[in-house]
Amino acid sequence: MNYELDTKKIGVIGSGTMGHGIAEVSALNGFDVIMVDISEEILNNAISKISENLSKLISRNKITDIMKKISTSTNYSDLRDCDIIIEAVPENYELKAKVFREIASYLKEDTILGTNTSTIPINDLAKETSREDKFIGIHFMNSPTLIPLVEIILGKKTSQETLNEVLKYLKIIKKDYVILKKDVPGFLVNRINAKTFIESIIMLEEENRKEDIDAMARFRLGLPMGFFELLDYIGIDVVYNALNEMIKRGEKLLVPKTLEKMVKDGRFGVKSGIGFYNYPSRRFKKQLLIPNDAIYKLNPGRIIAVAANEAAWLISNDVATKEDIEKSMILGMNWPHGLLYFADHYGLDNILKILKNRYAETKLQLYEANTYLEQFSRSNIGVRSGRGFSNYSYSREDIGPVSYEIIENYALITIRRPNRLNALNEDVWKNIRVFLEKAENNRNVYSVVLTGEGSSFSSGDDIEMMKNWTNSAAAKRWLEELAWPLVNKMLNYTKPIIAAVKGYAFGGGMELTFLSDIVISTENAIFSVPESLIAAFPPIVSPIGTYLTNKRIVRYALTGDWLNAEEARNLGVVDIIVPEDQLDIMIFEITNKLSKLSPLSLRAIKNALNSSKTLFVNPLKNSLNELVILADSKDFSEGMRAFLEKRKPIYRGE
Repeated sequence: MNYELDTKKIGVIGSGTMGHGIAEVSALNGFDVIMVDISEEILNNAISKISENLSKLISRNKITDIMKKISTSTNYSDLRDCDIIIEAVPENYELKAKVFREIASYLKEDTILGTNTSTIPINDLAKETSREDKFIGIHFMNSPTLIPLVEIILGKKTSQETLNEVLKYLKIIKKDYVILKKDVPGFLVNRINAKTFIESIIMLEEENRKEDIDAMARFRLGLPMGFFELLDYIGIDVVYNALNEMIKRGEKLLVPKTLEKMVKDGRFGVKSGIGFYNYPSRRFKKQLLIPNDAIYKLNPGRIIAVAANEAAWLISNDVATKEDIEKSMILGMNWPHGLLYFADHYGLDNILKILKNRYAETKLQLYEANTYLEQFSRSNIGVRSGRGFSNYSYSREDIGPVSYEIIENYALITIRRPNRLNALNEDVWKNIRVFLEKAENNRNVYSVVLTGEGSSFSSGDDIEMMKNWTNSAAAKRWLEELAWPLVNKMLNYTKPIIAAVKGYAFGGGMELTFLSDIVISTENAIFSVPESLIAAFPPIVSPIGTYLTNKRIVRYALTGDWLNAEEARNLGVVDIIVPEDQLDIMIFEITNKLSKLSPLSLRAIKNALNSSKTLFVNPLKNSLNELVILADSKDFSEGMRAFLEKRKPIYRGE
């Protein structure tokens, strides 16, 4: 494209947050700008804000030069020599239409008219002018000086010349853009934002704390602001008006009662000093939010589900491409990943499940699954199949009762004996180690997740295996060939190991969690080391657990008592507890964070951690040998038989 620009002067109508931001970024990049509003007081306030903002970006002597490029007026006649005029008045159709009708007589024949509307269809506004071929949507994001993306929306009669000139203008002011293929209410970003705002307010009305919802957004989704912080920043009234403008045009949206009441009470956010949060100086300041247990009870999948459902509508109705949606949410909303990337990693099957469950509970159209999303997800479930809205690195290998999957940047090792509650037999002990070694040698793998198929993590060592220990020689073979090689590998592993626990984590299953670096547990998980009840004992938990839990594990090792997830966390066994339907989401969150770290940093941390574990090597070997010695006892044989015969054992201390 030829970037020789005909445009020399920019007109901006409206000097609020968006208007003065557009004026500032235009002047900053060499354009003369005139800003028009209804009063000198409003304009002077805008000029003051521009000057204040420029002081954070450039030196004082350059500020004077930039400010000279911006003039103000309360008369539309002063727009007569503008080449591009961008309307940025409040989000109200009647007001915008009135502006376009009133400026018509003052404009040059070739002046391009742009609107910064965030929701109102361009074709509707274009009809209020006599130059539909020169009318175009130029939707800057808040704030125009900082956000690098602009949405371009074409009317039915917008000419190619108009588009070309606007794209040249955007190039000069250093903005990227997406061009929507159709003109629909809310366009792209705000259609998706509307769904996330509504869902976050619904979560608030379910008696969750706003601070927890915002902390979930920041610390789990990785968004730069929580949804209520963002609503306050944008303006509660702005969002309320935008939703209603979309509803007027046939969009079946829910306006939450909370939002209606806040507008009625004049709680507009930063601009009024109070919104969801308080702003005594009427300046935005991010809230001091700290992660807590509550953010792991909230499901970020609900936010992603309603947003992905809307994205599916945009794709299926040929409004935007997958690439435009990803670009818009990353550049326009500063998300750490594209929306569809989130959906793929949460699992499109999980996204659909969330939508269908919520629809069954509420009957709200917000949750009615888009037909395209339903059809698409039948053969594309996301990263776990290697294909979703994008293609991903994925492979799978099975050896006996253990599977090994490479899922983009982490390895997933799954114990696959669900009919035996994933009890650890010899093949399991061996093949977990084999796959750990493969993952360790794969430079693309940053971390390893260990889990169990079905309803349980692992119920512990298989009694069928242990009953074959008819003497210490058989037990010693198990120790030397299977148990110690795996234990030693996990003690010295150079990459983070994450145990993803659900259902039972008994005996050897619980002991594997002690050898892991991070333990994620579902709320329904149950932990126990019940080996003493069958005349054995927990050889890994006994030495390591005594040290790590400050002796508190001793009671459980002696009695075989069960622990729920909360009790296991209090002991230091579990790190994070989530509802069962969030286990896959939490796996993504942790592995994704680890994949952003330097491999050298990860290795250094692991080396430091592993060096401290050398304290346990001899105690562990001695402890495992004690189990071997026990295998020769009559009590051990009695314990095995009694368990298999489902009767109480009779021990004689022999």
